[in-house]
Amino acid sequence: MEHEILPISNRTAFARADIIDYFQGEEALFQAEKVLFEKLLPEIVDSRILDLGVGGGRTTKYLLEISRKYTGVDYVQQFVDETRRKFPNARILVGDARNLKAFADQSFDFVLFSFNGIDCISHEDRLMALGEIHRILSSGGIFMFSSHNRDYKYFKKHPWQRKIEFDAKFFRFFFYSLYHLPKHRAMKKHEISVEDYAVANDSDHRYAFLLYYITIEKQLKQLVEVGFSDIEAYDNEGKLVNSDISSHWIYYSARKK
Repeated sequence: MEHEILPISNRTAFARADIIDYFQGEEALFQAEKVLFEKLLPEIVDSRILDLGVGGGRTTKYLLEISRKYTGVDYVQQFVDETRRKFPNARILVGDARNLKAFADQSFDFVLFSFNGIDCISHEDRLMALGEIHRILSSGGIFMFSSHNRDYKYFKKHPWQRKIEFDAKFFRFFFYSLYHLPKHRAMKKHEISVEDYAVANDSDHRYAFLLYYITIEKQLKQLVEVGFSDIEAYDNEGKLVNSDISSHWIYYSARKK
């Protein structure tokens, strides 16, 4: 059930007009991305770059500035069309991280999968995507991505289960969550919780998605088993961490041996 429901429901949600509008409106890099890009810049400048889950092109502008050997990929046609419109000189393709057969072995030196895009597919498909990313990376190539943190202190908690603060932001979130609670209950039957990972329906975009959550420890193990090394984890501020409960998601960089 997980293998079928998770990618289908998420892909359908991404094609919703309100979600497309949201991602098209996102333009700024996150703090951790700024830190990691600055750190990696000497290695990735003028390199062959693959930007997976490109969405509305949030990272395209920055990556095009550091390399013209850039390829953006997304599995939602509307995102591809919009990003092509914004960046007519960029190579933007329809594609899927689970099947990158369009690219030969060692086609890229740097692969980015930002905004937790890898969390929108099932566990089996995640391992498939990691294997494909490893295959198309050159020897010593770098993979950077973000993923939801299963150790996050508010994981699977409604606003009334968190720290209560009597301000407008809290009350907006409270009533938003309460209004969409029936949808959340319908989605919960597809949730998964096992030792290595969890799949949960959180409040993002009116409880539209089933998202993959994993601890830093388990994510490092997953990457090692695929064949990556020199793996580092960063919190939302871009600080190196071994464990973290304050960041909703964690950023990772890993290198192909």
